[in-house]
Amino acid sequence: MLPSNQRLNRQQITIFLADPTTKVVFNRIGTLKYRKTPTNSALSVVTGSKNQKKAVLRNKARRQLYSLFRQYMLKNKDNMPLQGMVYVSKHIYGMSFNEIKANFYALLEKSR
Repeated sequence: MLPSNQRLNRQQITIFLADPTTKVVFNRIGTLKYRKTPTNSALSVVTGSKNQKKAVLRNKARRQLYSLFRQYMLKNKDNMPLQGMVYVSKHIYGMSFNEIKANFYALLEKSR
């Protein structure tokens, strides 16, 4: 799990969504809305109950994406920090962790 200072809170999400510089990329995992920031990196993961009714599976996907984001940022410290929101698609619930990892890293690479 990401520390709370690396997750977007409600106030930051409102500002983030209103920002016209926000860009969008997507793949099989879902949609990433992001913007580059001069400050620290932050991420928020949105898993809707419309795609998966079981909260256990939604929380598992959320935790996996948070841990992958933390690993990616530790590995790529020289990159410009970004703030982003991941809207998870229904396909993620049938994927293995290695598939999720490959697709999520591809999604982050698209944003660079």
